[in-house]
Amino acid sequence: MKLKFIITTCIVAFFLIQPNAQTQDSIKTYKLPSVEVVARKNVQPTDRFSYGTNYESSLFNKNGFNTLRRGANYTQDLYVEGFKRSDIKVVIDGEQYHNACPNRMDVAASRINPLEMDYVDLSKSGSVPNSGIYGKIEYHRSPISDNLKVKSFGMINTGASNDYDLGATLDILNTNLSIRYSKGTPYKNAESKSFKDLYLYKENYKYGYGNVGLRHQIKDWQIGASFSYGENISFPFLQMDEIQTKIYSGSISYKENKLYFNYTDHLMNNTLRQSTMFMESDAKNLTVGLTGKYYEMTFRNWHADNFMKMMSNSISNNQMPNVNQFSGVVTHSFDLMPIKLSLKGGAQYFVIGDEKRIGFYNLLYADVNKNSFFITAALNAHSIAEISNDFISTISAEVATEAPETEQLYIAIERMGTNPNWSGNPNLKQPIKISLRTSFVYKFFNIEGFANHVTNYVNVVKKPITGKAVMTYENINTNIMGINTGVDFKFLESNISFLYGENLSNSSALSEISPLAVTTTLSLPELVGIKVSATHRYENAMKRIDYLLNETASAAWNIVSINLSYGLSSFILNFEIDNILNHNYSRNLSYARNPFSSGMKVYDPGRTLRFTIYYDKLF
Repeated sequence: MKLKFIITTCIVAFFLIQPNAQTQDSIKTYKLPSVEVVARKNVQPTDRFSYGTNYESSLFNKNGFNTLRRGANYTQDLYVEGFKRSDIKVVIDGEQYHNACPNRMDVAASRINPLEMDYVDLSKSGSVPNSGIYGKIEYHRSPISDNLKVKSFGMINTGASNDYDLGATLDILNTNLSIRYSKGTPYKNAESKSFKDLYLYKENYKYGYGNVGLRHQIKDWQIGASFSYGENISFPFLQMDEIQTKIYSGSISYKENKLYFNYTDHLMNNTLRQSTMFMESDAKNLTVGLTGKYYEMTFRNWHADNFMKMMSNSISNNQMPNVNQFSGVVTHSFDLMPIKLSLKGGAQYFVIGDEKRIGFYNLLYADVNKNSFFITAALNAHSIAEISNDFISTISAEVATEAPETEQLYIAIERMGTNPNWSGNPNLKQPIKISLRTSFVYKFFNIEGFANHVTNYVNVVKKPITGKAVMTYENINTNIMGINTGVDFKFLESNISFLYGENLSNSSALSEISPLAVTTTLSLPELVGIKVSATHRYENAMKRIDYLLNETASAAWNIVSINLSYGLSSFILNFEIDNILNHNYSRNLSYARNPFSSGMKVYDPGRTLRFTIYYDKLF
């Protein structure tokens, strides 16, 4: 079946690449779906939150993008067409922010100041710089102004949600200062049930988040530093919560070359919950990188300790055994008319700092070495063909390979009672992805199809050993394919995404596959400066699940939201009502099989009223 898939992919790619294909510059002329090697989205003032990775994002609710609901604000993570975690990297100005938490509580890109954003690069290709095996999402900050420029926002949520978010940026004399502060309590679902009612919290604890950043530019040089923190952020899809996270970062750049670092100090435990057992993980991550237009070099050190205690029994775990990771990548693109080729090549090298932990892996796997070496490589062939003035097509074929995720290789947790232990697999083979993506655009209608065959896809498995079962990782072969289609006509925009995943190793459903989703927005003509739109979001039931991993079927749901905005001089006023019909629902991807997953689905908020005011003034 694997051979048939590869042969079919190659044949289709050969016939679809048109001899009259245009160059990459023609992308700018058409409204294409995200099939380009890199698609750039400029961020308008009223769209700054919509283009972020927050739960209200209008960028990540279509074309195969999803936002994973994991709890209150600042808990989100991204999912793209069946790929997740580091498969598709979220990057800020070329800087990678590796998570210190193995459960990815501290996804730094979900906590950027939206006022700093200038544009977003989207790519579903593993051949571009700073990308994972399935691509990247890269946010770019706005250029620094020499003149006085002030931008600010204030947002208040009420109804089912109860929080506020404030932010501001100040530019003057080639210096930029940005600040953000947010505080609130976890939301209630449509039945007015709080986190205390639903997920065994002692109280509905207030959370807080803050960020401050400073950048200065001197001709072609730029320096920058930032600090952010989060506290008491509730993650009901896990058994622990983010008690405190501090992220320090700094950079210096010359033209397109940047040297940067970021350091994350993360603490999570279950002291906010009702529990007879105490659990705590203390994790630290240091990333140092040098990146440019055609290259990227990074060093990462990751260490995490875990402690569990119940009555007189306790267990201490070296959860991430002081892992050092070195990586280097070069990229290059060139035109061979009518095809554009993009190449990436490099390597990753891992070293276990605490060699004593190898004995834990040896309980499952023989001949474990403290060192691991993986190749990074990708080749993408991309072409655009103009069939007529109103009808164009694109084709992209790619092969890419990356190292498995660090936690999949080296996580090590011994758990109490009958709970299964969790072990990384240092002997994992690296995934190899072969993909084909094609699209057709006719006036206001577009459709794209894609197919991915992944050899050595990393999957969670449960392995019984003497005394206790162990959750671990093994390589399987998979097919992941789907269709994204859309209509963008005058005042109507609608998008449909369908995804199918197959575990070829046991001929069953692949886990964590999102169901059919439809997003439709109707915008009324602007009247005396007032813009009004309504958005309907539908997600189908998902019955095709992986029973071996205890996945459960999810029900269909749909919600309606409305938005009103009004611009006045340098101000923009925005009023939204999310889930106006107050439907009670949870998303198919709202739970996970991480080492400390709670096994409970996380409900979305009930009816929420949101008022936002923006101010943008260049003096």
